[in-house]
Amino acid sequence: MAVSKAEARQLALNFLQSREQEADDEVVLLDDYTMEKPFGWVFFFDSKRHVETGDIRDAVAGNAPIVVTKTDGQVHVTGTAFPIEHYLKEFESE
Repeated sequence: MAVSKAEARQLALNFLQSREQEADDEVVLLDDYTMEKPFGWVFFFDSKRHVETGDIRDAVAGNAPIVVTKTDGQVHVTGTAFPIEHYLKEFESE
């Protein structure tokens, strides 16, 4: 079941919304930063409050980018220990 970018975006948003209580604020996707790769899309996110205010105190801590794979729509959380390129190389090698 291949997924479109719009479907992948919705899957990423649903995943984030299911975890909003942990963030203590509404979470939004940062569409301008979305990356398309051969294996899928990479979505970045933050709290709606931080996007609106720019105040670092409103930012989501540990907001690792999310990958949604094109072939099956699986949602994968990357990590924050390394630059995003490290995690993307792992996906590209699989």
